[in-house]
Amino acid sequence: MGTAGPEEAELAYERDFDLGAAESAEPVRVRILEGLDRIGKKILATGNGRCNLSNEHMGAEYYHTGRRDRLEELLAQMPTDAAVDFFRRQGLVCTADEAGRLYPYCRQASMVLDVLRLALERRGVQVVCGCKVTEAARRRGRFAVKTAEGKRYEGDALILTTGGKAAPAQGVTGVGYTLARGFGHRCTPLYPALTPLKCSHSGLKGLKGIRVQCGATLLCGGQRTAREEGEVQLTEYGLSGIPAMQLSCVWGALPRGGERAVSLDFFPAWETEALETELTRRAAQWGAESLETLFLGLIHKRVLYAVMKDAGIGPLSRPGSTLKREEVRRLAAALKDWRLPVEGTLSWEQAQVTGGGVPLDEIDGSFASVRQPGLYLAGEILDATGTCGGYNLHWAWCSGRTAGRAAAREVTA
Repeated sequence: MGTAGPEEAELAYERDFDLGAAESAEPVRVRILEGLDRIGKKILATGNGRCNLSNEHMGAEYYHTGRRDRLEELLAQMPTDAAVDFFRRQGLVCTADEAGRLYPYCRQASMVLDVLRLALERRGVQVVCGCKVTEAARRRGRFAVKTAEGKRYEGDALILTTGGKAAPAQGVTGVGYTLARGFGHRCTPLYPALTPLKCSHSGLKGLKGIRVQCGATLLCGGQRTAREEGEVQLTEYGLSGIPAMQLSCVWGALPRGGERAVSLDFFPAWETEALETELTRRAAQWGAESLETLFLGLIHKRVLYAVMKDAGIGPLSRPGSTLKREEVRRLAAALKDWRLPVEGTLSWEQAQVTGGGVPLDEIDGSFASVRQPGLYLAGEILDATGTCGGYNLHWAWCSGRTAGRAAAREVTA
């Protein structure tokens, strides 16, 4: 008995699975309780509709968790090639892009969902949709689950794959944490992850929609905590794009208190001295022209204006020949370290995943609960938040399949 989509529900006995059971073992009866009207809808929104389902570069370093050592052990249960092979056996061909991100060859998330649904049908898995679980308990050796519709289901094993709190429009409610606590589990602080950052800076309003290739460093109390590089989108409320979303995973886990900011480096491939030299060369070569024209082709002029304003240099209409050496130093330093105070992240509605969750030291290597026999936890409910690149879906496949196999072994023993 499970409570999530097919990505975490490969529980039925298969002859090509090493369940430690005899060839004549009876199939395991599996029932999935799905809160939405159709199973697996969240898959359709992944990878901009293309479903980035895993990554060739796999390891605990691509996740945020309180127990990275445990995570490494758990990820070893299903390496990337095993995930690719699993989908191949379901009929789905995968391909990798230049960064190692794995997609279905057809680049359609709907195809991933279709083959998983077909896999459930082939194995005779019962899927009950529109079934919102509200309570779960174990009595006399069996699990009993109650729903908001007043129905009751029982089973010998229970797998909690409820997802987290991110993207509530897609049906998640956070009920899994309540159910887990009911079985004696703890839960680390939860926070929206893989979501844009909210920054307080008056200059951002005029930069809405501009995209820049830059380095982004998250600072806490003036100390560097994380750095990302790539395309950042400037918005009226702060920063979006993959680098900002990656930093949001770190932001939520930072201790409270202390000044927080993001430092943008608009020339990450240049040392500050090299940038000073380039600015000085332009001022000498085109000194009769305005500062706006002087830096044409170097950086977006609206970004330049905002940075120059913070550096106390202006106006853009002044001749380049009037740029003093000290101003060149200040401008180069500001272009390499433009600081935006960070107020927080956007809400659960904009988050892709949940940060925090049930600690990994409260499950064993098969994702079985160490608090309650017969209970398993998998997916986003656990304290393992992947970065962008297919890592969160891989965690779903890895944890769901491992938990399903273990549950099948347990009930057929």
